[in-house]
Amino acid sequence: MSKRGVEILLASRMAEGTGRKKGAMQGVATVAVAVSMAVMIVSMAVVGGFEKALVEKMTGMTGHITVERFVSGFDTDQNPPLVRNEEFERRVKEMAHVDHISAWAGKMGVLKSRNAMQGVLLRGEEEGYDSLFFKRNLVEGALPRIGGLDRRKDLLVSKSMANLLDIGVGDKVEAVFIGEGVPTRRDAYKVCGIFSTGMESFERLLALTDIRNVQRLNGWSEEEVSGYHISADRMENMERLGGEVRVEALHAGGSTLWRTSDLSQTYPQIFNWLATHDVNAAVIIVIMLAVALLNMITALLIIIFERIRMIGTLKTLGMRNRAIQRVFLWRSLGVIVRGMAWGNVVGVGIVLLQHFTGLVRLDPEAYLLSAVPVEWGWDWWIGLNIATPIVLVALLSIPVAIVARIKPDQTLKFQ
Repeated sequence: MSKRGVEILLASRMAEGTGRKKGAMQGVATVAVAVSMAVMIVSMAVVGGFEKALVEKMTGMTGHITVERFVSGFDTDQNPPLVRNEEFERRVKEMAHVDHISAWAGKMGVLKSRNAMQGVLLRGEEEGYDSLFFKRNLVEGALPRIGGLDRRKDLLVSKSMANLLDIGVGDKVEAVFIGEGVPTRRDAYKVCGIFSTGMESFERLLALTDIRNVQRLNGWSEEEVSGYHISADRMENMERLGGEVRVEALHAGGSTLWRTSDLSQTYPQIFNWLATHDVNAAVIIVIMLAVALLNMITALLIIIFERIRMIGTLKTLGMRNRAIQRVFLWRSLGVIVRGMAWGNVVGVGIVLLQHFTGLVRLDPEAYLLSAVPVEWGWDWWIGLNIATPIVLVALLSIPVAIVARIKPDQTLKFQ
């Protein structure tokens, strides 16, 4: 048998001969590793869930990148149109990481029902807009009919807006638009559908309709829009794509200046908040590893002190200190692996339970989401399961060095 095989055999025999006190300490160490592993898994899933859920919802409503006409503080018109540029649209569509581009038109106003009124951003979408997000989050009715020969007065509103106005699918609402120096405009719409994303503070003021309805209200031509919404194929490519779009936008505006912004620039407070979650996750991982390590050290020292006679015998037989130390490290690794196995069962179970039931709820006003989101990632899960035993065993090599200080003649005192 090889030396490594002898070390593993001795470690397994030590596990079989567990006493009551030593077994209790090993049980505590196993539980500590299991709890630490479960907490790390849940923490990483929650952090990833928040990032993915918020970014997906913000992207679905606005796209990764927005192109608008620049408005200075001296402009009398605070809602100036942007004249569409076919060459710009073609160049953006040909960019490597573009998933979708569409024009939109917006107008701020007030929606009135029989019982209430509420401010609204009436956003007009063109035919072929990215409707998948709203289709996934549709809770009642249908999406507005957009495009075609007939201009329809369909209106898609959020669930929070519908609750505020006490309206439902099929109800008619009046839209009132008041502007400085322009006559009051009124228009009537029929609610065709209701959507809900869970981000009430974002969706509350939003209502979708045909872009031609908004252009008519603004007195714009078919070529005049509020801007473009551009979606990247992946979030990781947003910043790079934003730079490429910005270069094209500098030339496309002609005599007017176009402004390009991505999600991180439009909502910096949310991305800063997500960054703090990453820091919190790192702190939690460090704390959990420290808890597991302290319990493992305690259990390991008890095992060593109860095996002093065995250590003396092995040294008398010619076994080197490093080999004996590895025996105890192999024993510790067994405890760590057992604890990690239980921790994975509990952690993954909690993540799956939250994913399918949304059991833990949130205040949408404070967290922008109605339930704690979770997102599974094979990369961080594999990383945790590889790094945790390596880190713990490496740090346990420090207290296990006490084996070198035990002399065979001193072991007689423990007989």
